[in-house]
Amino acid sequence: MSRLIVVCIVISMICGALSLSSTKMADEKKEKDEDEKPKISGGTVIAAGRLTLDLLKTLLGTLGSISRKIAIGVDNETGGLITGNNVYFRSGTSDDILPHRVETGEALLYTARKTKGPVATGAVGVFTYYLSDGNTLAVLFSVPFDYNFYSNWWNVKIYSGKRNADYDMYHELYYDANPFEGDDTWEYRYLGYGMRMEGYMNSPGEAILKITVMPD
Repeated sequence: MSRLIVVCIVISMICGALSLSSTKMADEKKEKDEDEKPKISGGTVIAAGRLTLDLLKTLLGTLGSISRKIAIGVDNETGGLITGNNVYFRSGTSDDILPHRVETGEALLYTARKTKGPVATGAVGVFTYYLSDGNTLAVLFSVPFDYNFYSNWWNVKIYSGKRNADYDMYHELYYDANPFEGDDTWEYRYLGYGMRMEGYMNSPGEAILKITVMPD
């Protein structure tokens, strides 16, 4: 009888050790998988197939608890290289450097936010990219501070030749060039120069903007 008890105790100890080892291995595998996952951050370029609304929400989370912020993804399907030029901010700022080279089949990631501190500003601006045909792609994003008077807005336009983002470009894209309201709706537009775009922006102060530019 006593031998049976000893055998049972030994078996129980072996099972416990195996279970512990199994749990440890599973935890180590999980940690390894997490480490191997590509990190998401603004100011980077990713494969276009990875650009989803969920990925932009994840990117938005990297900015922390800021009340006015935006994560932007632009999928380059133009058939050529696009080259980052400059950013103009009407309000707010960014911690990112605009990605420089985005090949066709790649997507750029960029984030912007309100200025830190107790200031009543949103995140509003324009950035530009040179297309391989010598023209300029401009992207407007606007996340206001006060939603009693304003809404989210966005726009995309191709300008002839090389242009810098500046106040005049912002003013045109925001007021005159038929901007889109960020109202959780997919929008489509012919841009001219043999290109068209599709895009989506949501309505909260923590916003995402996804744009694809492609041949018409």
